[in-house]
Parts: sequence; structure tokens; C-alpha cells
Amino acid sequence: MKALHVAASGMSAQQTQLDTIANNMANVSTTGFKRSQGAFEDLLYQEVTSGGQGEILSRSEVGGGVRLAGLTRDHGMGALKQTGDSLHVALNGEGYLVLEDYNGGQAYTRDGTLMVDGEGTLRHVAGHRVAGDIRVPPDAVSITIAQDGTVSARLREDVDDTVIGQIEVARFANPAGLRSLGGNGFAETPASGQPILGTDGETQVMQGFLEGSNVDVAEELVSLIVAQRAYELNSKVIQAADEAMGVAANLKR
Repeated sequence: MKALHVAASGMSAQQTQLDTIANNMANVSTTGFKRSQGAFEDLLYQEVTSGGQGEILSRSEVGGGVRLAGLTRDHGMGALKQTGDSLHVALNGEGYLVLEDYNGGQAYTRDGTLMVDGEGTLRHVAGHRVAGDIRVPPDAVSITIAQDGTVSARLREDVDDTVIGQIEVARFANPAGLRSLGGNGFAETPASGQPILGTDGETQVMQGFLEGSNVDVAEELVSLIVAQRAYELNSKVIQAADEAMGVAANLKR
């Protein structure tokens, strides 16, 4: 019975939707997190015709169910939260902070939780080095990060700040095409296009701020209820199809 397979595909699709919503909800407090949502598409249709010889046949199509076409990520900006920490930065506008991973490649993130290691190198809290090889002198008493990403340090015996580096910001033609690496990081793909370095004069690097998750709890709860009810309805279809086959099997009695 076709209904069994159609309903099973619906349950599988809604299970993926539930998993995606659960991940969004779990990361509601994750710095710079970008929510995901499932994109689904219908499967092939089987043409069913009716009518006798010489009659006009009515044309009907019976669907084969649904499948996951892909997961899309919403790269919309989250709310900025002031922390007051001089090593916290947030991007007010489009773009991503450029990091150098352990393999020498580049990663991109909206999480601006930075720190200075024992050698004075500016790093992301996950350990990746901030691109540009920015090193803070050991006798620095304060660090200032301008809105264009220029990093300056006030040395103990100096009156003026000394420029020690530049935080790189990259933009992409299609941010939705970035591949998630975990750890709040992303990697470029052919779908995202190559990174375009620079803030284009519109994106501001905000010192003392962090970007929150863009997950809307109320919206996720509504999506959760819809997915749960759709899962239940598909299970009811399987139950109804099973009962129908049971009736057919017992017709000889």
C-alpha cells in the first residue's frame, strides 16, 4: 500500500525538522549562533488514468511523499550584548571575523570572544589565531579596537597608543552557502563564493560587545508544535493503512 511509504517519508522528514529545531533551541544562548531550518520537496508522482475505450481519460497524479532537500541557515544578525570586556568584539553589519585554524586554513565566525595567549598572540576562545598575527606586547596596559578593526595597545611607559595589527573581516556573496565547522566557525564553499576582505565602510567592529544567537524562542516553539503534530498525523496514516490491509486480509473469513 502506497500510503505506508508516503506516510513513512513524512515521519522521516518531520523527524529531521524536530532535530533541527532541537539544535536551534539548544543554542539559544550560544554566541554568534545562526539558526537552521529544513527545506523539503515532494517526490515523484505516479500518473493514474481512468476511463474506458473511446472515452476521455481523466488524468490524475498520486504523490510519492516528501524528502529533505537541504538545511538552510539563517545568517541574520543577532542582538548585540554589551560585556565591557576589551577583548570582546561584535560585528555590527555583514561579515565574519577571519581566523586561522590549526591546519593553516581559514575559518570564519561571528563569535568575537577573543583572548591573548601566553605569547601575546590574539586568539579566538576556541584557540584559533586571529588572522593578521596580532601580538600584544607584554607591557601593554590596555587594548583598543577601533570600528574599522585597527588594534592598538597602550604601553606602560607611553602616552599614545601603538597600532599592533588589524582585525580582518570577510564578506561573502552567499553566506547561506558557508559550511558549519562547529565551534561557532564556518568554512567557505563553492556555493558561498570566495571571501571578500574588508568592511566595505558599513560593517563596524564593536569593542566590548558580543553578538547573541538569532534564535527566536517563540518562533521555534510554534515550529516545534507544527512538526510534532505533523509527525503524529503521519503516524495516524500508517495506522489507518495497516487497519485497511487488516480488513482486506480478513475478507475470506
